[in-house]
Amino acid sequence: MESGPMRRLLIALFVMQGCATHVVSSNERSVIIESQWLDVARAQELAEAECAKHSRIAQMTIKADPWERNYVFYCIDR
Repeated sequence: MESGPMRRLLIALFVMQGCATHVVSSNERSVIIESQWLDVARAQELAEAECAKHSRIAQMTIKADPWERNYVFYCIDR
């Protein structure tokens, strides 16, 4: 394979990685998840993992939409 197409592929993969669903902020009371792809399942999964660090569960309070890419979760007692 020529280096040109391979290089473009690697650059595209690198750029797309920045669009992944990820934790923006987290503490014992809340979690903010950014998702460029509006991946609610992955956002819930990440929030649950963050809240579990404090023996709590995640409850979604703000759902992302095309204009606001953040999900906000409260970490509540079990």
